[in-house]
Amino acid sequence: MAENFYSILGVPKTASTAEIKKAYLQIARDNHPDRFNEPAARAEADVRFQQITEAFNLLRDEKARQEYDRSLAKETKTPEEEARLYFKNGQLREQSQEYDSALKLYYEAMRLQPNDVDYMLAAGQLLAKDKSKMRQAADLFSRAVEKNPKSPDAHLALGALYARAGMIVRAKRVYENAASHIPNHPELKRRISQTKT
Repeated sequence: MAENFYSILGVPKTASTAEIKKAYLQIARDNHPDRFNEPAARAEADVRFQQITEAFNLLRDEKARQEYDRSLAKETKTPEEEARLYFKNGQLREQSQEYDSALKLYYEAMRLQPNDVDYMLAAGQLLAKDKSKMRQAADLFSRAVEKNPKSPDAHLALGALYARAGMIVRAKRVYENAASHIPNHPELKRRISQTKT
């Protein structure tokens, strides 16, 4: 499935022209072909840069944008497809260290697919980088555990967050709970043994 111009720029369909311009300038700077020395990476960046420029040129023109929006309305995309696009663009933004934009895209993916554990984990991992947002990260990891108790990644992320915050007893409880659902997972066993010391 092809990306739409909004997802290429990582903005919602309700974005203002100023928001579109701001997103374009940031993405264009990060993806400009001159930033890459390796020929293959440069060629890939050139294609991406052309997509970004095409998206911006269309979306900044109000009349062209209205026509584009009408054409999008005719296309039928499943929520799963839309969520996957937001998630993919969130990962790209995170790699470019555009954490606020990435987080917004992850939340949009979660809005479209509220039961997808991967989206919760991605947003939680990003939030966990900021000590002031560890509570929000813990909430997302806990939701991921509730949605899929057999997901070792959700348990490991929650336990690691608690351990990093110095809540060793809580971390141990998370790991032990996970072991009851996933008894032979080697990383869970290792983390349980680490919390005993």
